[in-house]
Amino acid sequence: MCCSCGHCAAICPENAISATQGKLNAFKILQNEEQHTEIEKLLIGKRSVRHFKKDAIEKDVLENFIHYAEKSPSSSNKRKREYIIIRDEKKIIELEKAILRKFNSLKFIINPITIGLISVFSRKLSLNLKFLLNALAQMNAEFTKKEYPIFRGAPLVVCVIAPKRAQQSKDDCIIAQQYMMLYAESIGIGSCIIGYAQYAHKTLEKRLKVKKGYSVYAVSVFGFPKFIYEKEIQYTKTIEVKWM
Repeated sequence: MCCSCGHCAAICPENAISATQGKLNAFKILQNEEQHTEIEKLLIGKRSVRHFKKDAIEKDVLENFIHYAEKSPSSSNKRKREYIIIRDEKKIIELEKAILRKFNSLKFIINPITIGLISVFSRKLSLNLKFLLNALAQMNAEFTKKEYPIFRGAPLVVCVIAPKRAQQSKDDCIIAQQYMMLYAESIGIGSCIIGYAQYAHKTLEKRLKVKKGYSVYAVSVFGFPKFIYEKEIQYTKTIEVKWM
Protein backbone atom coordinates (compact mmCIF):
# COMPACT_ATOMS: atom_id res chain seq x y z
CA MET A 1 0.00 0.00 0.00
CA CYS A 2 3.06 2.31 0.10
CA CYS A 3 2.74 5.29 -2.24
CA SER A 4 6.24 6.65 -1.58
CA CYS A 5 4.97 9.85 0.08
CA GLY A 6 8.09 10.18 2.23
CA HIS A 7 6.21 10.87 5.49
CA CYS A 8 8.16 8.15 7.29
CA ALA A 9 11.51 9.69 6.30
CA ALA A 10 10.34 13.24 7.05
CA ILE A 11 9.47 12.31 10.62
CA CYS A 12 12.25 9.80 11.44
CA PRO A 13 14.59 11.37 14.07
CA GLU A 14 17.55 9.19 13.04
CA ASN A 15 17.38 9.68 9.23
CA ALA A 16 17.11 5.87 9.00
CA ILE A 17 14.70 5.69 6.07
CA SER A 18 15.29 6.17 2.36
CA ALA A 19 13.81 5.00 -0.93
CA THR A 20 16.37 4.46 -3.63
CA GLN A 21 15.02 1.76 -5.91
CA GLY A 22 11.95 -0.11 -7.06
CA LYS A 23 8.87 0.94 -8.99
CA LEU A 24 7.89 3.68 -6.55
CA ASN A 25 9.25 7.24 -6.64
CA ALA A 26 12.65 7.33 -4.95
CA PHE A 27 13.21 10.20 -2.51
CA LYS A 28 15.91 11.62 -0.30
CA ILE A 29 16.11 13.86 2.75
CA LEU A 30 17.50 17.29 1.92
CA GLN A 31 20.23 18.53 4.24
CA ASN A 32 20.12 22.01 2.74
CA GLU A 33 20.67 24.73 5.33
CA GLU A 34 19.65 27.57 2.98
CA GLN A 35 17.48 30.37 4.30
CA HIS A 36 14.00 30.21 2.81
CA THR A 37 11.39 32.91 2.47
CA GLU A 38 8.14 32.45 4.39
CA ILE A 39 6.24 31.34 1.30
CA GLU A 40 9.02 28.85 0.46
CA LYS A 41 8.84 27.43 4.00
CA LEU A 42 5.07 27.09 3.63
CA LEU A 43 5.34 25.20 0.33
CA ILE A 44 8.19 23.00 1.57
CA GLY A 45 6.42 22.14 4.83
CA LYS A 46 2.96 21.41 3.42
CA ARG A 47 2.20 17.69 3.62
CA SER A 48 -0.98 15.60 3.58
CA VAL A 49 -1.93 14.99 7.22
CA ARG A 50 -3.80 11.83 8.22
CA HIS A 51 -3.30 11.80 12.01
CA PHE A 52 -5.07 14.52 13.95
CA LYS A 53 -5.56 15.71 17.49
CA LYS A 54 -9.16 15.89 18.71
CA ASP A 55 -8.98 19.66 19.32
CA ALA A 56 -11.77 21.57 17.60
CA ILE A 57 -11.05 24.47 15.26
CA GLU A 58 -12.66 27.71 16.40
CA LYS A 59 -15.48 29.15 14.32
CA ASP A 60 -13.68 32.44 13.63
CA VAL A 61 -10.79 30.44 12.13
CA LEU A 62 -13.26 28.54 9.93
CA GLU A 63 -14.70 31.85 8.75
CA ASN A 64 -11.17 32.80 7.72
CA PHE A 65 -10.94 29.53 5.77
CA ILE A 66 -13.85 30.69 3.62
CA HIS A 67 -12.58 34.26 3.45
CA TYR A 68 -9.24 33.20 1.97
CA ALA A 69 -10.73 30.43 -0.17
CA GLU A 70 -12.81 33.10 -1.87
CA LYS A 71 -9.65 35.05 -2.70
CA SER A 72 -8.95 32.34 -5.28
CA PRO A 73 -9.86 32.81 -8.96
CA SER A 74 -13.27 31.83 -10.29
CA SER A 75 -14.31 31.26 -13.89
CA SER A 76 -15.59 34.58 -15.32
CA ASN A 77 -15.58 35.76 -11.68
CA LYS A 78 -19.05 34.23 -11.23
CA ARG A 79 -18.17 32.82 -7.78
CA LYS A 80 -21.03 30.34 -7.61
CA ARG A 81 -19.18 27.84 -5.45
CA GLU A 82 -20.46 27.22 -1.94
CA TYR A 83 -19.12 25.47 1.17
CA ILE A 84 -20.42 22.78 3.50
CA ILE A 85 -18.57 22.57 6.83
CA ILE A 86 -19.13 19.44 8.93
CA ARG A 87 -17.92 19.63 12.54
CA ASP A 88 -20.25 17.16 14.24
CA GLU A 89 -18.33 13.94 14.98
CA LYS A 90 -21.43 11.74 14.69
CA LYS A 91 -22.28 13.26 11.32
CA ILE A 92 -18.73 12.68 10.03
CA ILE A 93 -18.87 9.01 11.11
CA GLU A 94 -22.31 8.67 9.52
CA LEU A 95 -20.92 9.99 6.23
CA GLU A 96 -17.95 7.62 6.48
CA LYS A 97 -20.28 4.65 6.93
CA ALA A 98 -22.30 5.69 3.88
CA ILE A 99 -19.17 6.03 1.71
CA LEU A 100 -17.89 2.61 2.80
CA ARG A 101 -21.28 1.07 2.01
CA LYS A 102 -21.06 2.60 -1.47
CA PHE A 103 -17.67 1.03 -2.13
CA ASN A 104 -18.71 -2.30 -0.60
CA SER A 105 -21.66 -2.38 -3.00
CA LEU A 106 -19.13 -2.69 -5.84
CA LYS A 107 -17.85 -6.02 -4.54
CA PHE A 108 -20.15 -7.99 -6.83
CA ILE A 109 -18.27 -6.39 -9.77
CA ILE A 110 -14.78 -6.18 -8.25
CA ASN A 111 -14.18 -9.83 -7.34
CA PRO A 112 -11.38 -12.30 -8.14
CA ILE A 113 -13.35 -13.95 -10.98
CA THR A 114 -14.09 -10.64 -12.72
CA ILE A 115 -10.52 -9.42 -12.19
CA GLY A 116 -9.22 -12.67 -13.70
CA LEU A 117 -11.37 -12.22 -16.80
CA ILE A 118 -10.38 -8.59 -17.21
CA SER A 119 -6.68 -9.49 -16.96
CA VAL A 120 -7.02 -11.32 -20.31
CA PHE A 121 -7.77 -8.00 -22.02
CA SER A 122 -6.06 -5.45 -19.75
CA ARG A 123 -3.45 -6.41 -17.20
CA LYS A 124 -3.17 -2.80 -16.00
CA LEU A 125 -6.91 -2.51 -15.30
CA SER A 126 -6.98 -5.86 -13.52
CA LEU A 127 -4.07 -4.78 -11.28
CA ASN A 128 -5.84 -1.50 -10.47
CA LEU A 129 -9.03 -3.39 -9.55
CA LYS A 130 -7.06 -5.84 -7.44
CA PHE A 131 -5.46 -2.93 -5.61
CA LEU A 132 -8.91 -1.39 -5.00
CA LEU A 133 -10.23 -4.72 -3.67
CA ASN A 134 -7.31 -5.02 -1.25
CA ALA A 135 -7.69 -1.37 -0.23
CA LEU A 136 -11.38 -1.93 0.47
CA ALA A 137 -10.61 -4.93 2.69
CA GLN A 138 -8.12 -2.82 4.61
CA MET A 139 -10.55 0.10 4.95
CA ASN A 140 -13.25 -2.20 6.34
CA ALA A 141 -10.79 -3.64 8.86
CA GLU A 142 -9.68 -0.17 9.93
CA PHE A 143 -13.25 1.07 10.31
CA THR A 144 -14.08 -1.95 12.51
CA LYS A 145 -11.21 -0.88 14.78
CA LYS A 146 -12.54 2.73 14.76
CA GLU A 147 -9.49 3.98 12.86
CA TYR A 148 -11.74 5.73 10.29
CA PRO A 149 -9.93 5.25 6.95
CA ILE A 150 -11.95 7.81 4.97
CA PHE A 151 -11.95 10.99 7.05
CA ARG A 152 -9.07 9.85 9.29
CA GLY A 153 -10.76 10.88 12.53
CA ALA A 154 -10.36 14.55 11.62
CA PRO A 155 -12.51 17.04 13.55
CA LEU A 156 -13.49 18.93 10.40
CA VAL A 157 -14.65 18.02 6.90
CA VAL A 158 -15.12 20.69 4.23
CA CYS A 159 -16.93 20.13 0.93
CA VAL A 160 -16.87 22.68 -1.87
CA ILE A 161 -19.86 22.57 -4.20
CA ALA A 162 -20.75 24.33 -7.44
CA PRO A 163 -23.30 24.11 -10.29
CA LYS A 164 -23.09 20.90 -12.33
CA ARG A 165 -23.60 22.61 -15.66
CA ALA A 166 -20.87 25.24 -15.32
CA GLN A 167 -17.91 24.08 -17.39
CA GLN A 168 -15.22 25.03 -14.87
CA SER A 169 -17.01 24.26 -11.61
CA LYS A 170 -14.52 21.54 -10.69
CA ASP A 171 -11.55 23.88 -11.29
CA ASP A 172 -13.20 26.65 -9.26
CA CYS A 173 -13.76 24.30 -6.31
CA ILE A 174 -10.31 22.72 -6.37
CA ILE A 175 -8.46 26.04 -6.42
CA ALA A 176 -10.60 27.30 -3.52
CA GLN A 177 -9.76 24.09 -1.67
CA GLN A 178 -6.03 24.67 -2.25
CA TYR A 179 -6.19 28.27 -1.00
CA MET A 180 -7.98 27.03 2.11
CA MET A 181 -5.41 24.29 2.73
CA LEU A 182 -2.45 26.63 2.32
CA TYR A 183 -4.01 29.17 4.68
CA ALA A 184 -4.63 26.38 7.20
CA GLU A 185 -0.99 25.26 6.91
CA SER A 186 0.18 28.81 7.59
CA ILE A 187 -1.56 28.78 11.00
CA GLY A 188 -0.51 25.27 12.03
CA ILE A 189 -3.58 23.34 10.87
CA GLY A 190 -3.03 20.20 8.79
CA SER A 191 -5.20 19.03 5.92
CA CYS A 192 -5.68 16.26 3.40
CA ILE A 193 -7.67 15.82 0.18
CA ILE A 194 -10.10 12.89 0.53
CA GLY A 195 -10.27 11.20 -2.85
CA TYR A 196 -12.49 8.30 -1.74
CA ALA A 197 -15.14 10.76 -0.61
CA GLN A 198 -14.87 12.67 -3.87
CA TYR A 199 -15.36 9.49 -5.90
CA ALA A 200 -18.53 8.82 -3.89
CA HIS A 201 -19.76 12.40 -4.32
CA LYS A 202 -23.33 11.34 -5.11
CA THR A 203 -23.53 9.61 -1.72
CA LEU A 204 -22.31 12.80 -0.06
CA GLU A 205 -24.75 14.95 -2.02
CA LYS A 206 -27.66 12.79 -0.87
CA ARG A 207 -26.57 12.70 2.78
CA LEU A 208 -25.74 16.41 2.92
CA LYS A 209 -28.89 17.37 1.04
CA VAL A 210 -26.92 19.38 -1.51
CA LYS A 211 -29.29 21.64 -3.39
CA LYS A 212 -30.55 20.62 -6.80
CA GLY A 213 -28.22 21.35 -9.70
CA TYR A 214 -25.09 21.43 -7.54
CA SER A 215 -22.39 18.79 -7.06
CA VAL A 216 -19.55 18.18 -4.61
CA TYR A 217 -16.26 18.79 -6.43
CA ALA A 218 -13.72 18.99 -3.58
CA VAL A 219 -13.57 17.24 -0.20
CA SER A 220 -10.87 17.77 2.41
CA VAL A 221 -10.28 17.28 6.13
CA PHE A 222 -8.63 19.65 8.59
CA GLY A 223 -7.28 19.45 12.11
CA PHE A 224 -4.28 20.07 14.32
CA PRO A 225 -1.66 17.45 13.32
CA LYS A 226 -0.45 14.87 15.83
CA PHE A 227 2.97 14.80 14.21
CA ILE A 228 5.20 17.44 12.65
CA TYR A 229 7.11 16.53 9.49
CA GLU A 230 10.22 18.62 10.01
CA LYS A 231 12.45 17.39 7.18
CA GLU A 232 12.19 18.31 3.52
CA ILE A 233 11.78 15.39 1.14
CA GLN A 234 12.84 15.61 -2.49
CA TYR A 235 11.91 13.07 -5.14
CA THR A 236 14.85 12.01 -7.27
CA LYS A 237 12.74 11.25 -10.36
CA THR A 238 13.65 13.51 -13.27
CA ILE A 239 10.91 16.06 -13.89
CA GLU A 240 9.84 16.11 -17.52
CA VAL A 241 9.63 19.69 -18.83
CA LYS A 242 9.13 20.69 -22.45
CA TRP A 243 10.72 24.05 -23.18
CA MET A 244 9.48 25.86 -26.28
